[in-house]
Amino acid sequence: MEGMSLNGISILENELVENAARDHGKYFEHAQYALDFLHTFIKSTSYEGAFFLMFLSSVEKHITLGVLSGVRRHHVQANFNFRYATEAGSWAVYSLAHPDPSLFVEFESGGTLEPTKELKKKMYCWLDEKYPDGSASLKRFKDNTNRLSSHANIVDAQRNFGEFGREKITTFFFDQDQEHHIKTDLWAAANLSMGLLDLFYGVNKEYPQLVFGDDFLSRIRKLKADNDVLKAEMLNHLRLKPHVSKIRKS
Repeated sequence: MEGMSLNGISILENELVENAARDHGKYFEHAQYALDFLHTFIKSTSYEGAFFLMFLSSVEKHITLGVLSGVRRHHVQANFNFRYATEAGSWAVYSLAHPDPSLFVEFESGGTLEPTKELKKKMYCWLDEKYPDGSASLKRFKDNTNRLSSHANIVDAQRNFGEFGREKITTFFFDQDQEHHIKTDLWAAANLSMGLLDLFYGVNKEYPQLVFGDDFLSRIRKLKADNDVLKAEMLNHLRLKPHVSKIRKS
């Protein structure tokens, strides 16, 4: 990989984002619809819903970063962000029923805050018991990001490797242009958004902290219908089938 300035990288990445709608068509449009929905589905919230909003902001941020990573041809980075979003979404669900701050973090004697594995384990146990279907769906999604891209491996490493010859070795900062990976990332962003929105809606029925937008149900029906159409299309593509078939709908 030849030297490249950070400013030069920024310019190239901006071009990829600016051209994403043109280059990736309905897949980018679908991801954009999901992001817009994720940012606007709530009309209001109770005071006790403040912790939910904190975690929701992380969900929104990291799914958005996942989309940007995908179109900028950084597939591993996209998966990092989707993984974080599944964890933030799980905490968001938990916070609807548990507004007590002591359930999210331990307060150390020096005034520092410490999120512990024990508290995280309690959260996931509660989610498994109360909402097993939603919990299993998020776990499947997270497991698929963990399967490869959470740790260095030869499959991901080859995305940035071109050739190895006697006189030249070629590597790349950007993933080699594989449209099927970008489509999968865009579809996955919408799929994860849909699953979390559906889970939020169901949990809020039992622990009402949020007021959803009047058009919530019509919007999520459209999101699901479009997501199913694109999944079917990708499954018909031989190169996409191994990637998509392992990510079930949330």
